[in-house]
Amino acid sequence: MKTLRKVEIEPVFVDEMPDTYVRGKVYICEQYGTSAHICLCGCDNKVVMPLDDGSKWWRLVKENNGKVSFIGSVGCYNFPCKSHYIITKNIANFV
Repeated sequence: MKTLRKVEIEPVFVDEMPDTYVRGKVYICEQYGTSAHICLCGCDNKVVMPLDDGSKWWRLVKENNGKVSFIGSVGCYNFPCKSHYIITKNIANFV
């Protein structure tokens, strides 16, 4: 797959999801097994990613240097933007 664009993200570990989201921040709540962020294309839609140790949802990978990756791509096919990206080591690679 060819990367069309890259966007840096900031992982934020939280106990509960916030009431408002900041673009570019990916909120991760390990206690409740979920992650959420504003679509990284800039369309302002909220993307919710259930986390799972199996293959049904996304899997969080925490790197030793504080960066995060998600196993599984983010496909915003229900949004007008139709964005598709993969988050690897704090970089969203649009494909």
